[in-house]
Amino acid sequence: MKTVHLFILMLAASFVACSNDDDNSIQQPAEERLPLTIEVAENPMVNPDEAADAPATRAAIITTSTLDKFNINYVYGANYTNGDDPITAKKDTEGKWTSEGSWPTASETIDWYASSDGTFNEPSNPYINFTVEENASTQKDLLVAKTPAKYADNSGKVTFTFDHVCTALRFLVKKATNLDDYTLSITEMKLCNVKNNGLYYFNSHSWESLTVKQVKGENPSYTLYSGSAKTLGTTDYEVLDASDAPYLFMIPQPLTPWDGTTAIASATEQTYIQITCTIMKDGNNVHSGTAYIPFGATLTAGYQHDVKINIGKNSLYSGPNTKIIN
Repeated sequence: MKTVHLFILMLAASFVACSNDDDNSIQQPAEERLPLTIEVAENPMVNPDEAADAPATRAAIITTSTLDKFNINYVYGANYTNGDDPITAKKDTEGKWTSEGSWPTASETIDWYASSDGTFNEPSNPYINFTVEENASTQKDLLVAKTPAKYADNSGKVTFTFDHVCTALRFLVKKATNLDDYTLSITEMKLCNVKNNGLYYFNSHSWESLTVKQVKGENPSYTLYSGSAKTLGTTDYEVLDASDAPYLFMIPQPLTPWDGTTAIASATEQTYIQITCTIMKDGNNVHSGTAYIPFGATLTAGYQHDVKINIGKNSLYSGPNTKIIN
């Protein structure tokens, strides 16, 4: 009898083990992947300085035709992507947008966020953290877009209409007529004391928490010109950067001009242009070295401007309370 009971127990154990193996071998059907199809459009930059019948100046300003990749993040309910690992959209050789990303669900409306640069943060109130490069040659125009979409309503397609959220500035310079009797040559011009880091919030379409992100322990400055001596005339404005990428991109902000009295080292909240120049009159050296010009402006998102700097006696300082030419 003991042997029979033992045999029955062994059969039962064997049956349970086989049943467990059979359960483990059952494959659950994989969820169907919902591919993400992308289209892009653009609200172009506004150029109030341009004649109505003039062709738009687009050098260095990203458009939908020159944009070749951007980052995508999404939020729905408590679900969202990690801003450090976004979906990347790229343009193929035929000009079509492709992505390895997919819809996370077919049944819910997804808030999709796209940006050409910056890092996505805070899904409850999404923003991107963006810093303007100090080197003008490596700066980038910043485009952003937000759109809600549902897979079934759009056949899997998301259309991003991008907005430009920085200001694009092109600098031109000439000598004022009150310096007709002087020769003015410049070898370098820099724009100083502009906040270069901020948070762009998608929902409010606004910039907040603007700061100066120091580079190598110093406040950044933006080189407008550096090269061989450029002798200025009084008739026509000359573009400082005559390359195919003449624009300087800035985070929108008000710029308070230097008051001409505060010590330069203390004028961290005041904006000025620093130039290295030589000023001559009748063959005599009037000034050789650094000069300062107060600079004020209101930078508005999505606008491109020609900034015309007319260098004259009243704007040239060698230091606080010291004009070079009275």
